[in-house]
Amino acid sequence: MRKPTAALIWIARNPWCLAFAWLIVAALLPLVPIDETRYLTVAWEMRRSGDLVGLTLNGQPYMDKSPLMFWLINASWWVFGVSDLAARLVDVLFAAGSVALVVRVARRLGLAQPERAGWFLLPFVVFGAFAAVVMFDLALCAFFLLALDALLLWLHTRRWHGAALAWLAVAGGLLAKGPVFLVHLAAPLLLVRWWYGRPIERPWRFACGWVAVILLGLLPLAWWAWSAASRIPGVPPEQTLLHQAFGRVAGSFAHRRGPFWYLPLLPVLLLPWMLWLRWRMVPRAIRAAMALPAARLGIAASVPALVMFSAISGKQIHYLLPLLPGVSIGLAALFAVEPALLSTARTRWVALLLLVGWLWPLAHWMRGSWPFAAWQAVVLAFGLALGAAAWAAGTRTPRLASPDGRLAGTATASLCLAISLVLLVTAPLKPHLDGRPIARAVQDLLARGVPVGVLPDEPGMIGYLARLPRPLPVVRDPADWARRHPNGFVLVHASHGRLPPQAQPAVDLIDGWEGLLPAAALAAGSIDP
Repeated sequence: MRKPTAALIWIARNPWCLAFAWLIVAALLPLVPIDETRYLTVAWEMRRSGDLVGLTLNGQPYMDKSPLMFWLINASWWVFGVSDLAARLVDVLFAAGSVALVVRVARRLGLAQPERAGWFLLPFVVFGAFAAVVMFDLALCAFFLLALDALLLWLHTRRWHGAALAWLAVAGGLLAKGPVFLVHLAAPLLLVRWWYGRPIERPWRFACGWVAVILLGLLPLAWWAWSAASRIPGVPPEQTLLHQAFGRVAGSFAHRRGPFWYLPLLPVLLLPWMLWLRWRMVPRAIRAAMALPAARLGIAASVPALVMFSAISGKQIHYLLPLLPGVSIGLAALFAVEPALLSTARTRWVALLLLVGWLWPLAHWMRGSWPFAAWQAVVLAFGLALGAAAWAAGTRTPRLASPDGRLAGTATASLCLAISLVLLVTAPLKPHLDGRPIARAVQDLLARGVPVGVLPDEPGMIGYLARLPRPLPVVRDPADWARRHPNGFVLVHASHGRLPPQAQPAVDLIDGWEGLLPAAALAAGSIDP
């Protein structure tokens, strides 16, 4: 039989390179309202104003997020030009970096085949789906892994190198998503003696060193926050900072969503490995793997954070993305002690079910009754062909017929299936995602000199899409504004209710609607956004 080529062997050892396959989804999926469009509007206003400190949304101060992602998006635009794909490339790079870093952490933990952790992390459906859109959680994931790498480097007696890398990780994680980064880092630090399995050299110096690193890592975020807050007129900076640091957390322990909200979502979070594991073998594998530091770190890096996030009422599934590296390291440890843990043959059945699921949109496309399936059919064919090739390589090539080869083949096939699944699920939602008709209408109205305003709670859906040279004026008294601009329009966002016929053009969102309302509708009070 033929031996695998050098390229296949290199890919098997470097799974991070396949994370760039999510650029397919990033290139095809419309911008997702309201979060992604909001973040790109903030980045666009930064680009137009040239102000790297004072973040704004619709021209108003925006302190809800830290600035790092907006800096990186503008850097990507500077290199590649302004486009959706250039902005999304930042998250894809963080995804690829996370896969590379989890391999590095597994190597420092002493796993014989550290690339297994990368193969386990790569095809998580939720991990990849959020890698293809502009969000903050993949950056948090990458900096968390960098902190784990620094922690292990520190423990391996390279204290000063570890401290420097730890400061970079803490400062980057805080600038990426704020103090929530410390929630993920807390358990691996506090439980270090348990999962490391060896005495900590000079534990008091170790503890004081990490406290110093965290305090110094807070300085860049504190500088930005104070500088940005001091620009908000009429509000003392310390009041703004206290609200940002403690106000939300104090209000978030009210359990408005309940402490068990995440539990039914865990199978979704763990796709596709939920399908491939032979669950009857898992308890025995866990008992054997608990002798490995990798298994214990996997638990410390995932389970305590899940408990803490369950206690906080503000819950979204993407908040749990930084738990996946710990899960991947734990799965790699289980696979090390039990190579038969995976049922690699199940991928063919999932591919068959996915193909059946695609028959409905393909039939509509062939009839000409659904315009969104053409590009998806191409990606589906690509995904299934590559998945089949990976499956065949993993079972027929001598080197890749090993357990590690089957793992790499299964992960590659799973990645292709995940890309197809994400596109299949989002296809019916595409009409509810595209705000470009509203953006084009606003551009046309402004070009004709028609007044256009925006209500204060509008989430910045079209600022970037319309490439507005300056933010639209905020309308705080709709009735008065309508009387002064009888031929004008106001951009309105509603998180509930039906789309009114007066809102044209408009987009009927999954949760609410957004559209342009004529001044007459506002003056008459017939619309309550």
